[in-house]
Amino acid sequence: MSRPHTTVVPLRSSLLAFFALCLGAVPASAQSVAAVVDEMQARHTKQLQTVDTYVVETNLYTSYNKKITQNGAPTYQTTTQMTGNPPTSFASSTTPSAAYGLQLDRLKQHARYEGTETVNGTRCHILQVDDPSKVNPDLQASDATSMTYYIDAERYVPSRIRMKPRSDGARGPQTSSVTINMVDYRTIDGLTLPHRMEFHIETSMSEQQRQQMQQAMKQMENMPEQQRKQMESMMGNQMEMMKRMMSGEPIVVEVQRVEVNTELPEGVFSN
Repeated sequence: MSRPHTTVVPLRSSLLAFFALCLGAVPASAQSVAAVVDEMQARHTKQLQTVDTYVVETNLYTSYNKKITQNGAPTYQTTTQMTGNPPTSFASSTTPSAAYGLQLDRLKQHARYEGTETVNGTRCHILQVDDPSKVNPDLQASDATSMTYYIDAERYVPSRIRMKPRSDGARGPQTSSVTINMVDYRTIDGLTLPHRMEFHIETSMSEQQRQQMQQAMKQMENMPEQQRKQMESMMGNQMEMMKRMMSGEPIVVEVQRVEVNTELPEGVFSN
């Protein structure tokens, strides 16, 4: 188990806090960014009133969450403990308990309303952000060119988030988009979370680059076991990412256990 990573998740509803409780939906027509975000905020505030602590265990990590007051407002502090060697680091930072990746007040200021679209079987409001760093403080201006949020028009939780990374002009395959689908939402003791998140990574890769990558992976597979393990250890997440890019398979985070208003392990937030 890797060293716990602690973050304070501000009052937000974006990749993970991607929740809001279910009650009184705003009509899907004649919408605005403010109307959509205000409804998300209202539902998330209702959740904060009833959920003081919660634990979310997934196939990749366990996150521990407790309600705190920050800047005079309630929010959740989160610490994540990884299990084994996860396939990608961003999957761990986008937990079903804080995966929104944005602050609602920032979203209201910098997003624009783009209508509705059916996503994952549900009608969604589309909120477009051209400078993701203004909405998500964890992103740098050079990290992404745009972020699109698809908000369920009935539950007011994120159904899909799509990011377009900024190309650095380096040689080799470039990530053209990262799409996170959040499905199987469930409400347990007042806490609403997606119980499955699928990370799809699309790359712009020429046939020559694909062949080179296949050849490199084949060479690694034919290495002596000890040498291969050393190489895999050195490459870390990159090796698993290469396999995923070649296969086209998504990285999947599945919730296995949820405990609400439970006592958290002593010292879990000390690191």
